[in-house]
Amino acid sequence: MITVMANKRRQEGEIERGSWSDLPIDLSNEIIGRLYLFDQIRFRGVCKRWRLADCVQPAHKLPWLMTHSWGWDSIGNILSECKFHCPPPDRTFTKEHKMEVENWDDLFGASVCASKCGWLLLQRSEKVFCYNPYTEEILKLPDMDISFNRSTFSSIPTLPDCVFFALYSSKGSNRIRISICHHGDLQWTTHTYDGLSLAIEDVVYSNGTFYCVFSGGVLGAYSVASQEWKLLTDMGPITGVTFRSRIQMVESDGDLLLVCPSESFHIFRYDWSLMAWVKENSLGNKALLLGCTSYSVSAVKETSALADRIYYHGDMNTCFYSLKTHSRHKCSEFYPWVTRRGPEKIWIEPPQV
Repeated sequence: MITVMANKRRQEGEIERGSWSDLPIDLSNEIIGRLYLFDQIRFRGVCKRWRLADCVQPAHKLPWLMTHSWGWDSIGNILSECKFHCPPPDRTFTKEHKMEVENWDDLFGASVCASKCGWLLLQRSEKVFCYNPYTEEILKLPDMDISFNRSTFSSIPTLPDCVFFALYSSKGSNRIRISICHHGDLQWTTHTYDGLSLAIEDVVYSNGTFYCVFSGGVLGAYSVASQEWKLLTDMGPITGVTFRSRIQMVESDGDLLLVCPSESFHIFRYDWSLMAWVKENSLGNKALLLGCTSYSVSAVKETSALADRIYYHGDMNTCFYSLKTHSRHKCSEFYPWVTRRGPEKIWIEPPQV
């Protein structure tokens, strides 16, 4: 009898130890609310129950700065190394994705062509694929039947309405070749048009049309619905500008903006009534982020310091050009990340959680 009562008292005094996976959802929400976005993603990835926790998106929608490089691990697996810089609070994360050689050897060394909706479009020779560095999803596309200079895509690659676009044009070519691939297609469809004998500089998608800018600012458009190609400007270059490096195009709230780097940065907006580029002296409450895919972002409230600036990649620093002061600066407040030379630098939209 004494033994039975002692065992009962010992059992009553023991603390019941539950599983971390049974953490109450209100406590999970309390924890996740104190974490940065990338840590929230890691938290939700622990188990199914923790996935129910409510993530807290930052008030701003600024793209993240990312570097990407390829490598190998100690047993010969391919490594895709992504480093992310999140502004603010200016935190940096590293994510490595191991890929088995026998499945992904043909992708090793691929270069990033475009970025959209948190996905990357990469290309190596005729091999083209989409890669989500947050979820590690890979979507292989049909092999290309042409070499191309510029490429992009219209929306989230896994959606049925996504369209992939690639264009070839060079200074010595009298033909423009455009290849289109819809989600689920088994091969690319290539169209050939009369060429401009101009190099393609940049490609932007907006409202069912791929806009293509060539050397000197010559603008063309390809309609996905009608499969028609047409020029939107005359063949003459923009006057009053010295083109010293690649010009870049950005879609900004329905407008097409052209950025021409020289000693300073010149901005032009496409005027549909004039069918020509017109000079702009200010971005107002916006900033431009230039890269393989460029972004226009709102610069108000907590991001107002970015207003009227053009951000671009330096060798190791991210820099900006102020349209107010007409001067260049290394970033110190937003995107102060210093990287090593070598890895590709890309602007990428933050994950949607």
